[in-house]
This record gives sequence, C-alpha cells and structure tokens, in this order.
Amino acid sequence: MSSVVSPSLDVIRDASGVDAVAADVRRHGRFAIDFEFLWEKTYAPMACLAQVAVGDAVHLVDPVEGAPLEPLAELVADPGIVTLMHAPSADLTLLNLHYGVRPANLRDVQLIAGFVGLGAGQGLSVLLERVLKVRLDKGEQYTDWSRRPLTGKQLRYAAADVEHLGRLHDELTARAETEGRAGWVVEEHERRYGPDARLAQNPDDAWRRVKGQGKLPPADRAVLARLAAWRERTAAERDRPTQWICPDRTLLEIARRRPATEAALASERGMPDRMRPTEARGILDAVAAGGADPPLTLPAPPRSDIAQRIDTLGPLGQILVASRAAGVSLAPTLLATRDDVESFLAHALGDPDATSPLESGWRHDLVGEALEDLAHGRLALAAGATRPFLREIPLP
Repeated sequence: MSSVVSPSLDVIRDASGVDAVAADVRRHGRFAIDFEFLWEKTYAPMACLAQVAVGDAVHLVDPVEGAPLEPLAELVADPGIVTLMHAPSADLTLLNLHYGVRPANLRDVQLIAGFVGLGAGQGLSVLLERVLKVRLDKGEQYTDWSRRPLTGKQLRYAAADVEHLGRLHDELTARAETEGRAGWVVEEHERRYGPDARLAQNPDDAWRRVKGQGKLPPADRAVLARLAAWRERTAAERDRPTQWICPDRTLLEIARRRPATEAALASERGMPDRMRPTEARGILDAVAAGGADPPLTLPAPPRSDIAQRIDTLGPLGQILVASRAAGVSLAPTLLATRDDVESFLAHALGDPDATSPLESGWRHDLVGEALEDLAHGRLALAAGATRPFLREIPLP
C-alpha cells in the first residue's frame, strides 16, 4: 500500500511496495538512499524513514508504519548494485547493527567532493548549490521523524536528500576523472568503507573511548577493558546509550576500586538506583576477570629525542601537507591529519611502532617523500609569493 504525495513521490508502508522498489533498483543497477533516524535514546540508530531514488523516481519507505527495510539493506550489501549516499557513517552503523550488512559498492558524494576542490565535510545543501545550482529547504532539519503523520513539507524535505544524488555523483566523479583523481577516490572509499572498515563499535575495543582511561595504571586499565566491553554488550542488548547503562566516570572508579560484592558496588557513585541483578553480577564478573588479565599498557611514546624533534617538525609537516593539498585543490584533512603527520615523522625518525596512512598509496606519492626529506634535513620551507604561498627548497 502506498499513498501519493506528489506525481513522482510516494510513501510505502508494506512489504510488497518495498519489494517493488527493490526490483526496480536491481533493473537499474544503481540507487541513492538516505535514512531519517533518531539516536538520542537508543544504542543503535532507530530508522524512521528511508528515502530511495532510482531512475527519476523517489520513494519514501516508512518502517514506522510497517514497511520492512531488509530488502533495502540487501541492496546496499549487493556488489552488483551501486549505492549512492552522502556522509553515510551513521546510516551504515544503522544498517550494520540492525541488519548485519556492510556496503559492497558504495559511493560517498561528500568524500568525492573533497577530492575535487570543494572541501571536506561539506553538507549536501552546500554541494547541491555549488555544483548543480539546486537550493534545498533546510526548514525540517530537526524534525522528530518518529511522529506520525508526517506533513507534506516533511516528506518533500526528506525526498530532497536523495532526489539529486545521482546527478551530483556523476558530476563530481567526472571532475575526479578529469583531474586524474579517480584512483585516489577508489582507494579512500576502500579505506573508509571496505571490508576492514569499522562500522560499529567492537566491545573489546570500547575501553579506548572511555574518557580518562589514559590516566589509569595498566592493571586497572585491564579491569576497565572488561567493564567497557560488558557495558557495550549490555547497551546493545537493551538498546540504550552506553552512558545510560553506566557513565564513564563511574566505570573508571569501579576499575580503580574493584568492588567484590553487590553491596560495595551499589555504594559506588553514579550507579543506577535500581540495577538488575544480572547486570550487577555482570559488573562483578568483569571486575574479577579484568583483575586476572595481564596489565593493559598503552603504546610507548616516541623516544624523548624523537618527541622533541616532532615538537618542531610536526607543525612544519602540517604546513607542508596543507601546501601540497592546496597545490592540487584537495581538502587537507583528506591528505593527512595532525596525528597522521606526527606518526609518519616519528616512523621516519626511527620509531618502529609508529604507523600512518602516509606510508603508502597516493598520500605517500603526494607528500610522503617530501615529509621524509623534511624529517632528515633534506628539505627547507620558506614563504612564497604565489599560491600555495610556500616554497620547498631542496638541501644537499
């Protein structure tokens, strides 16, 4: 069953309608998709609406009203179907957590835009206006998409998120090919969205995101790792934000104090007033297991002599990266972050544990060798009179 909102836009509320859209996508071999969701009170994003553009048609799929999203998830996971999206990280988390899929043939128009001189992290409305001269109405940006009925204005706003993605992708891709960047685009998509990309939090790595974990002694950090993994899995099972299960500061204190009984645990500041017995037992078991684990040490910092050199070379390296990026109209953050630069320099100076994406591929071709020369005193930098306003001076 579907209800028509405009001559080219319909709202689908049942399985047969979704199946028809999926069949149309398979005939075309390409589609654009976006999700409206809520994420404030759940562990996984809660899908409220899916927008699909295939050919000249736009369809709105309403899971709140009963339309299944599994057929759309299967399309995203199909290597024979090109999936067009804009800044899809949260959408991919939704698909991964709810349906266990990951993208097989994705094109991120926001990412492509960064390779053709339009800047990194640009919003869809900015890209559409700059590239296609299409202006979007942003009035429904903070809509509660779970409420029904949705107004015609809300539906038109949602549809606009995918209506022009096909043309936008084609124009940006043509520019990337003209500028010889198609290979860079493919490599970066593989790095961000390929088989090895992390789309959802790994419970065993959740401790890394706990604020303050770096100040813990290694033995206490091992306890924290068990606690953070327990919290992550519990949050996923209950579909609640991790901080609602147990806040970071309380998790840190439990790791330090290591309560051994439910009474001791209940006295910890920040514990929920009412905790399920199974959850209390889970925390105590995590504390016990973590206490028996080997101490969890952080990677050793660079040697003091290397660290001192990076204090000076790091800012110079970032200037060099920005200059090289500007010289080819590339968003600097796509080339390298500060951490990428400092890790690369540390490795070049003799730290075997430092790794950086600048070590290979197009990034190394564009700036890696120059950074190595900078690290070893074979390159000097000076102000330039013309763009990118930096001169590179080879030294003997």
